[in-house]
Amino acid sequence: MGDVLLMTDTAAESLRDEVASFAPDLQILELVDGIDLSEDDLTSITHAFFSADCWPDRSTSFLRACLAAPNLRWMQSASAGGDHPVFAKFQDRGVEVLFTPGGSAPSIAQTVMMMLLALVRGLPELLDAQRRRAWEVRSTVDVGDLRVGIIGMGSIGAEVAKLVAVTGAEVIGVRRTPRGDEPCATWPDARRDEVLASSDVIVLCMPLTDETHHSIGDREFSMMKPGAIIINVGRGNCVDEEAMISHLESGHLGGAGLDVFAVEPLPEESPLWSMPRVLVSPHSSGTTDRSIRRTEDAFIDNLRKTRQV
Repeated sequence: MGDVLLMTDTAAESLRDEVASFAPDLQILELVDGIDLSEDDLTSITHAFFSADCWPDRSTSFLRACLAAPNLRWMQSASAGGDHPVFAKFQDRGVEVLFTPGGSAPSIAQTVMMMLLALVRGLPELLDAQRRRAWEVRSTVDVGDLRVGIIGMGSIGAEVAKLVAVTGAEVIGVRRTPRGDEPCATWPDARRDEVLASSDVIVLCMPLTDETHHSIGDREFSMMKPGAIIINVGRGNCVDEEAMISHLESGHLGGAGLDVFAVEPLPEESPLWSMPRVLVSPHSSGTTDRSIRRTEDAFIDNLRKTRQV
């Protein structure tokens, strides 16, 4: 039997003809909700596309199928990186796993900008006043008068820096080792605390590693300016969530825009749902038609390369 590519039925509908145009011998096996793959199906799988539509409801069934596929040798993921331990399992088996860094970065940066403007310019208060039909004039500040610190200057952090710079704000990035080609002034990790202590808004764009796990905790929140805003589009467990909630409740933190959480979906009992200056996004900051197409383009480009070898 020839090579077999596992895709969701959604991805197959979009990409079947394009794949056939350069790999007519590659059979497509569709993952359909409610239909289990047979042992023969699983044995036949050699390639897999973990597409954006898998997240979140179909991720488990898709990855389980891939883990049960003994002949899988190549996988393209729509995710930006491989910090989830499941990808290490594939790599340990010798599977070539490719990611899509930057595929959703512009879309995520737009979500950051939405949250930043909303919290700085008082959108939660405006919406509350509107619900109460109250004409309450408030003074706010211009984003251009603020310092915005970005922790993590990969593809997402770089896109955030570009967008925020348009407002005239001072933007400072932090990364382990600055390369010199970042779109804003970028300091090494050794100066991270300086950025945390001096920024009006902190944007977290870090991947989850042993070093970044709970790297923003009570100590870090305590050193931030009173009223500082935190926005997290990296990974939920980079933040000590209990410490963040405590600093929000005390008023030391002036607000939070959160797309990622320690536990997802965010439990109903979490106080974050009802805090007046907390914006909750269900890990969907990069989910747009354009970002999905970027990940599909990366998949097609990489799959085409494998067929040309």
